[in-house]
Amino acid sequence: MTAPPAASSRHSDPLPKAYYLFFAVIEPLLTFAGAGRAYFDSARYFVELYPEDLVIAPKLASLHPAALMAVRQLGSCFFLFAMMACVLLPAMRRTLKNQPKELEQLVRAYLFCLAAADLTHIGATLYDLGPEGATRLGSWNVLTWGNVGITVVLFAWRMCWIAGVGRSRLPNSKKAT
Repeated sequence: MTAPPAASSRHSDPLPKAYYLFFAVIEPLLTFAGAGRAYFDSARYFVELYPEDLVIAPKLASLHPAALMAVRQLGSCFFLFAMMACVLLPAMRRTLKNQPKELEQLVRAYLFCLAAADLTHIGATLYDLGPEGATRLGSWNVLTWGNVGITVVLFAWRMCWIAGVGRSRLPNSKKAT
């Protein structure tokens, strides 16, 4: 009689390749790009946060130093998110490769936190655009599409993972964060 297969071979990977590539490679690349732009081109980033079709943009030379500082600090936060994605997810996957339930619980908690932040980010952006700006999609610029459109895509991927789309859920794994 043969021994039962190890837990990792009985269950599918809680972080299949498509999700892993998206969360540990594609998302960090997008976030590093945003971090670099916010950090190294702070004045232009600040001016472009609000679509010019909706408001008269301030002159680059007249920006308050605190505005530039806030944008650079935003860039630093983007950098942190990117580092967490490309360092923590591979470390969790590598460390817990033979413990799929634990890996699923940690990935669920991680993605739940990011999904909550996605909603606040989208909500704050749309709120600050106001009803007219939020509904005039043709007026949106690259940063508006990044802050809303790309974040909606990130949120959708997180929710698909949480809902078990394209992966097998492990039995008895805790659902809450």
